[in-house]
Amino acid sequence: MNRQMPRQVSRIVALVGLAVLIAASSGCYHYHLRAKADRANSSYFRKTLGVPEPGRSMDIVVPPSLGGGQGGAGPQSSADCRDNGLYEVAITSYWKDAFGEVFSFGRRKRVRVEWLCAKEPPVIGPGGSGARVESGRTGASPAEAGRQAGRSKQSDVTKKQDDVTKRTVHAFLWGALQQNLLPPAPSADSKTPANCRSMREVKLPMRYGHALITVLTAGIWSPMRVAWQCSPEPTARSEALPPAMTRRIPPLFAERLRLWPQDSSTGFNIDPAKEELHVPR
Repeated sequence: MNRQMPRQVSRIVALVGLAVLIAASSGCYHYHLRAKADRANSSYFRKTLGVPEPGRSMDIVVPPSLGGGQGGAGPQSSADCRDNGLYEVAITSYWKDAFGEVFSFGRRKRVRVEWLCAKEPPVIGPGGSGARVESGRTGASPAEAGRQAGRSKQSDVTKKQDDVTKRTVHAFLWGALQQNLLPPAPSADSKTPANCRSMREVKLPMRYGHALITVLTAGIWSPMRVAWQCSPEPTARSEALPPAMTRRIPPLFAERLRLWPQDSSTGFNIDPAKEELHVPR
């Protein structure tokens, strides 16, 4: 009787260990990052990525660089989302990938990614919904006013492009519970791509410590570091005046128009005291 008890306990322990090993080896972890723009394509672009040079601390970048120009296999040209940015990035990793990274001492890093491109932003300017640049009262031409507005916003755009937001996301219980960064954003200051119109790119710093945590916890806890850049917001374009409004005033009326007050709503010069003289009888 006493001899059978240790055998039963050992069997239970072995069965529990086997169940944990099976669950860990089949552990699948998903992380989703999504911006607030609309998606342009309905089907995902998919690719399995690794670090360009094994053994070096380098980030995995989404979308990946195209390799078709050098004879390598790469995604089609529309997958780079160069003009409109990324709408969503889905990251998938497995416990066996973390196991391979740990026992290769960081030389073997692999992750599966899927992404969607965002729709191009609406054109802002003539016929759009952007701000109007008034240049008639400052003496500058519409073209010059547009160049000044572009230069004033170029520095802000450059700063936004250089900003990289980093955050650690987590998955628990072999992927049953996962942390996704989806809109709407909790606040304007929160670290989430939901505050971006679209994402310029997403970087995955594959850290050895995170893979070690995933292996030691048998897949119960799997953290991952993600980083993203927001695409710049569309800038306003100057609205040029119609040709009928830019015609030269005859010299006969130039002096008289200069002395009259100007109506701020229409931009025309009106003499209130003599306004009734212009009314047809």
